[in-house]
Amino acid sequence: MHTTLLFSLFLCHWLADFSPLSTAWMLKAKEKGSPLFPIFVHACVHGGLMSIVFVLINPISDPVWLLPILFQITSHFLIDVLKGKLGVWFPTLADSSNKWHWFVFGMDQFLHTITILYMVVLWDSSTVCGKF
Repeated sequence: MHTTLLFSLFLCHWLADFSPLSTAWMLKAKEKGSPLFPIFVHACVHGGLMSIVFVLINPISDPVWLLPILFQITSHFLIDVLKGKLGVWFPTLADSSNKWHWFVFGMDQFLHTITILYMVVLWDSSTVCGKF
């Protein structure tokens, strides 16, 4: 179950970040870390896709999946805002020939990966313990 859940959540992440679900409006905002609303919508796309996965795993009447989804939306939003702000504060990070550009991109993806892993921990502890 955990392997399927992890694979599904990483697929959702990929779809929300690297497919047409990530629109030019969202990408432009993410690049600068503002305005915040398009970045929030982008984070909600992540949460929406991942909600589908959790609803398929749990009955809809069991809202145990809400905690990991709220964590996903909040953390994805904060990570993307911070990454965009770093590009504003340090303009050389926008240059893909700069090695630090790739360090920041890698850190961004690492933090999203840790978030997904923690979502599974939250879900697992919620379902095993029967609480949020």
